[in-house]
Amino acid sequence: MNWRWVRIAAVVVVVGFIVWFCSHLRFTETKVPLPLQGEAITNPYYAAIKLAERLHAKAAWERIFTVPATDSVILLSNWNWSLSRTRRERIEAWVASGGRLVVDNSLIGGSGEFEKWVGVSQLDRSADADKDDEEDVEKDSAGSPDEKKKRKLNKRERRLVEQFIDEDCTTLTEDGTNRTLNVCGIDPSVSLASSRKLTWALRQNHEIQALRIAVGRGSVTVLNASPFRYRDFFQGDHPSLFVAMTQLHHGDNLFFFTEEDHASLLTLMWRFGAPVVLLLAALIALALWRNGTRFGPLAATPEKARRSLAEQIRGTGQFTLRFGGGRALHSALVRALREAAIKRLPAYDRMSSEERIAAVAKLTGVLESELGPALNYSGARSSHELRNVIAVLETARRRLAMKKKLTP
Repeated sequence: MNWRWVRIAAVVVVVGFIVWFCSHLRFTETKVPLPLQGEAITNPYYAAIKLAERLHAKAAWERIFTVPATDSVILLSNWNWSLSRTRRERIEAWVASGGRLVVDNSLIGGSGEFEKWVGVSQLDRSADADKDDEEDVEKDSAGSPDEKKKRKLNKRERRLVEQFIDEDCTTLTEDGTNRTLNVCGIDPSVSLASSRKLTWALRQNHEIQALRIAVGRGSVTVLNASPFRYRDFFQGDHPSLFVAMTQLHHGDNLFFFTEEDHASLLTLMWRFGAPVVLLLAALIALALWRNGTRFGPLAATPEKARRSLAEQIRGTGQFTLRFGGGRALHSALVRALREAAIKRLPAYDRMSSEERIAAVAKLTGVLESELGPALNYSGARSSHELRNVIAVLETARRRLAMKKKLTP
C-alpha cells in the first residue's frame, strides 16, 4: 500500500510539472533574412544598382576599366589606386573634364598620390585615444581609494557605451542643411581632413567622415566607410547616403568598379578583340569547309546535245556486260549465226552440235577449236573473253553471208 501511494504521488508531480511548463511556454515569431539568390550572390552592388534603376538612372558593375562619358558617375571600391599610372591619369583627366568620382575607405595603396591630387588625408584618432588614456591613468592615480574605484567604474561603463555605439550606426550631420544620416561601418580609428575648400561634408561632432571637393569641372567624394555592398546597403540611411554622394539625377550613368573579382579570359577577348575573334572563327569555318569531305563531284558533267554512234555502241555494250554478264549479246550473235548458216546449210537445225561446228568451220575457215567454245559456252565471261567470243562469232557470220566458199 505504501509503494502504491508513492507511485501516485510521483505521477501527480510529473503531470503537474508538465502542465506548469506548457502553461509558461510562449512562441514568438522571429524574422530571419533569406539567403541571397541569383545575381545578388556574385554582384556586391546589386541592391544599389536596382535603386539607381528605380530612380531612372543606368547602373552597372564593371570589372574591366574603360573611361565612360564625362557626365557619368564612377564609384571605386577595393580599387588599387597605384596599380597603373596610365589608368590613374585617365581617371584624373576624366574627373577634370566633368566626371563625378566616389571613393570609399576600401581604396588600396596610393594614399600619397591620391592625397596629392585631391588634397584629402586621413587623421589617425588612435593617438588621441592613447593620450586620453594616459590622462585617465594620471587622474586615476590621484585621490583616495574610494574615488579611484569610482572613477574606474565610470571609465568601464563609458568604454562599454562607446563600444556599443561603435558597433551600431553613427549619426552624421550634413553641412549647411543640418540633415542627419545614420551610417554604419564608420572606421572609428580615422577621420578625414582636406586642404581644399569643401563643397559638401558629413560630420560626427567636429570630425569629418565624408566630404566632396571640386576638381576641374568634376568632383571627388570620399567616404570613411563602405556601406553600399550586399546587405549593408539596407542598414541605416545608406540609400539616402548613396543618392547624396553620387549626386544621382534622372538619366545618369553610374559605374561600380572593383578589383576583388576579375573577368574571365574569354570575356576580355570578346570585349577588346571581338572583330579579331569573329574573323578567326570565319577563317576556321572556311578551312573546315575547304578541307571537308565532299558528297559529289566538284562540278556536274555537262549534258551533250548529241551522242555519236560509237558512244551509243560502247554504252550499249557496257550495259549488256554490266547486267547479265553479256549473255543477251552472246545469244543474239548465236541466233544471227544460225540465220546465216541456214541459208547455206538447209539441214543446219537437224545436225548435232559437233556437225554444226564442223560444217560452219569448213564453210568459213574458222578453227573448230575457237568456234566450238564460242557457240556452246553460256557462262559468265570477263570483258576480254566476251570480246574474243564476239569477234569469232561475228567473223563466222559475215563469212557465211558471203556466197564464195572459203578454205581454212
